[in-house]
Amino acid sequence: MPDFCAAYGCSNERTETSKEKGLTFHRFPKEGARRQAWVLALKREGFVPKPRTLICSCHFLPEDFGRTGQTVRLREGAIPSIFNFPKHLSKVSQAPCHH
Repeated sequence: MPDFCAAYGCSNERTETSKEKGLTFHRFPKEGARRQAWVLALKREGFVPKPRTLICSCHFLPEDFGRTGQTVRLREGAIPSIFNFPKHLSKVSQAPCHH
């Protein structure tokens, strides 16, 4: 079963190629407030993440990550903040990530 990023307009898929390019995928937090912050950040009406729902690393700031050797982890409290929303959803659009 393929794993795709849940962000609006993002077509990144978790594959060997994406891993080689340094793209990482992160599951939604399980706890309430942080999970809700991720859901709100996506601006998808009626969106409810499933246990396997992912967001790719393109939607996080570099400082949101901690790296230990080859392991890449999101820092505690990191919230996705880089999106390519259409104008009616966002005042400021960010360029999509191309790893």
